[in-house]
Amino acid sequence: MAAVNLNHQAFHKALSEGKVILVDYWAPWCGYCRRIGPAYEKIAEEYGNQLVVAKVNIDDEPLLAQQQNIEVIPTLILYKDGKALDAVVAPESKAAIDAFIHKNLG
Repeated sequence: MAAVNLNHQAFHKALSEGKVILVDYWAPWCGYCRRIGPAYEKIAEEYGNQLVVAKVNIDDEPLLAQQQNIEVIPTLILYKDGKALDAVVAPESKAAIDAFIHKNLG
C-alpha cells in the first residue's frame, strides 16, 4: 500500500475517525524530502495494515502546515485518537522512521 496524499479535508476526516496516522509534511522542491521518499514508501508498504501512512505537500496545503506548526521539512508527525503523539524532523533513514514508530506505538 502506497502513502496516501492528504488535503486539508481528508486530514481532518482521518483525525476525526481516530485512526493512527503517520504524516510526512514535505514539498517537491525539498531535496531531502525526495531522498527520504523511497524509504517512506517502504514504511507505507510495511505498516499499511497498522496505520495510515500519509503525505501532505505543504505547498498545496500551507494552512494545514501552519496549523500543525511545521517549520522544517521533512517533518513526520504521528497522530493517534485525533492528537499528535510525537514528531521527528528530517529522519536520516528508514531505520530511524521504524524506531520512531516503535517508540510511540510500542
